[in-house]
Amino acid sequence: MGLFEGVLVLAAHLVVLLGLLVGGWQLVMLSLAYRQVRKARLAVHDFLRPVEGESPPPEARPYVATTHEVFARLGWSFDGLFQKVPEGTLPQADFSLWLSPDRTTLGIVVATRAAKDPVERTVLVSQDANGTVLTTNDYPGTGEQLGKASAMATLLHAAPAELQTFHQQRLQVEAHLPLRTWQPGQVFEALRELSTRSVERWVSTGDAQWKPAAPGEYGYTRKGAWRYARQVVRSVNEVGASQRERLKLPRLGSPGANTEQTGPLPKPRARPSWANKVFNGVGVAVCLWLAVGYWREKPREQPREARGVGTIALGDEVDAALVAPAFADGQRAVLEGIGEVTLRQQLLGELRLTSGRLVASDAFSLDSSPFAVALPARTHPVFLTIAEGNGQQVPTFARLQVSERPVIHWRAAGAYAVDSGTASFRDAEVEETLDRQMGLAGKHPLLPKVQALLEANSGGLVELAPAPAANVAVFSSAFSDGVYPTWFGLDADGRVASVVTRFAEPRLVP
Repeated sequence: MGLFEGVLVLAAHLVVLLGLLVGGWQLVMLSLAYRQVRKARLAVHDFLRPVEGESPPPEARPYVATTHEVFARLGWSFDGLFQKVPEGTLPQADFSLWLSPDRTTLGIVVATRAAKDPVERTVLVSQDANGTVLTTNDYPGTGEQLGKASAMATLLHAAPAELQTFHQQRLQVEAHLPLRTWQPGQVFEALRELSTRSVERWVSTGDAQWKPAAPGEYGYTRKGAWRYARQVVRSVNEVGASQRERLKLPRLGSPGANTEQTGPLPKPRARPSWANKVFNGVGVAVCLWLAVGYWREKPREQPREARGVGTIALGDEVDAALVAPAFADGQRAVLEGIGEVTLRQQLLGELRLTSGRLVASDAFSLDSSPFAVALPARTHPVFLTIAEGNGQQVPTFARLQVSERPVIHWRAAGAYAVDSGTASFRDAEVEETLDRQMGLAGKHPLLPKVQALLEANSGGLVELAPAPAANVAVFSSAFSDGVYPTWFGLDADGRVASVVTRFAEPRLVP
């Protein structure tokens, strides 16, 4: 390769890299948003369950409680507390609903309970005489579901008073008077009506479809999911470009935040001309052509030998009644040594499987074997079934939820011994991390983290390295050491839907 051609190839790599840094992340965000929208469980009522009282529950995020107090001081009418609780799971989000003093604006304060990437958002909603819905958020990441029949704007990290002023200014400029009014006690039903209207519009355009088997539930089609994902990414991108100074403002309820904080208003974002778009497109295409030509000259690498999935194969089918308590929540049972107990599901968090080779073993074992059945290499929620009774809390089952598909039959996968009183689920690649950190520190890297975790809870997630590296789900093994069976639940297509380990044998009370 000559010097001139080498310089061209180097320049091509730099331009392509710059293009990836500027625009490639949007493609990644689009893919993630599309995947999340396609698999999301959606409903008009959003699985909302009313919560008694006029104050957020103690476990609600500080953002909800702080915003709740500010709305009350601003003279808004409180219209109810709700929690998002999909069937068979723990609460996932807290909601506080409000009505403005002039009854023309609905307010929704929401904070999710996700362990990672929690979402905290306040949304103001009004409807004008033409039926156009105007929404104002204090956090980006949603799409305009009503198309031309809606108008959405974001004022990042705004306090309630500033967000209210910004929303009223938008109404004066964008809305056709008079605005629609609502009465106290109608916020929830009004939001349900607007949500239904939104879904029906998407259904009429082929972007969504109702689920006949579940009234009120719907899902996006591939076209609709892609369209919605593009709107979400666009909203994040535009906010990042026009409200950079507001990124420095803290969220309410976090250290340094105050209820009167303000910041600069959004700046209009300059859109590139068609000439710039064509020039940039041609430039990137030429650079890609040069880079691909250079890469093709490289000799192909020899394929690496694929590692075996694992050694622990599935055995005989087992009675589903053995596994039923692993899914029980709020049900009564009898546990030997304690008596009558109540079974409760505790979500420990998301286990990251980086290779899909699952290991169930003593948490401190450094010589365990993965199962022969490969699981999807992604994150999966881990649940612990706790038996509560007579002043005691006993972990009875650990469950890895691989999919939402119903289990058709259960297969035995052997049993593993626990000598430390602590069991675990983890990816096989974790042992490489444990070995490496063991050699550097001279002691087991899990020991201090597990001790601190189990002093406060019966289980949890332990991080050995930053994401996306695999983590470890650990849990107390009931009455200390023993040998505990593990079962795989298979769906109608023979794919794994759940993995369950039993530490104790509660018998459900009919």
